[in-house]
Amino acid sequence: MNGESFYLDIDGKQWQYMLVTDPEAALYWNASSYKLKLSDIKIATKCSLEDRKRLRREILKDIQENDDEVIV
Repeated sequence: MNGESFYLDIDGKQWQYMLVTDPEAALYWNASSYKLKLSDIKIATKCSLEDRKRLRREILKDIQENDDEVIV
């Protein structure tokens, strides 16, 4: 597994997750070269299935919003 990270939700709770892409090198590609999918996000923190689904959607949305920002 690759790309171990943490996500802080709106309630201030910290969740550990990993990005697992196929191919693994896609972690380092531009957003235009590889479209990240919900299935690429693995929640490492123990939680309910409902929380897991919600967190994956929130994390994906957060990543996509930040990928759109241009850093100069």
